[in-house]
Amino acid sequence: MTAPAGPILEVRGAVKAFDGLLAVAGASFDVERGSITALIGPNGAGKTTMFDLLSGFGRPDAGTIRLAGRDIAGMAPYRIANLGLVRTFQLTRVLAGMSVMDN
Repeated sequence: MTAPAGPILEVRGAVKAFDGLLAVAGASFDVERGSITALIGPNGAGKTTMFDLLSGFGRPDAGTIRLAGRDIAGMAPYRIANLGLVRTFQLTRVLAGMSVMDN
């Protein structure tokens, strides 16, 4: 069985505002299957908000988010996780009992 053609994740015109402050302003991008992709920017650029939209912890005000061709915008986080898109959070402390490499 072969994987479907096209990007695994498609974001088109995603918008999210909070009390008039535009946190995500029409973001559009693709993530290709099997690729390693980074979302970078300065503090306040909307990275966390974008990840909230991708993982279901936020609903876009406008735009589309498709995972493997399926619209996931506003879908519950557990449903998106079951489709294979999961987020994790940065751990900024050293874990006792672990080596430098394991940390």
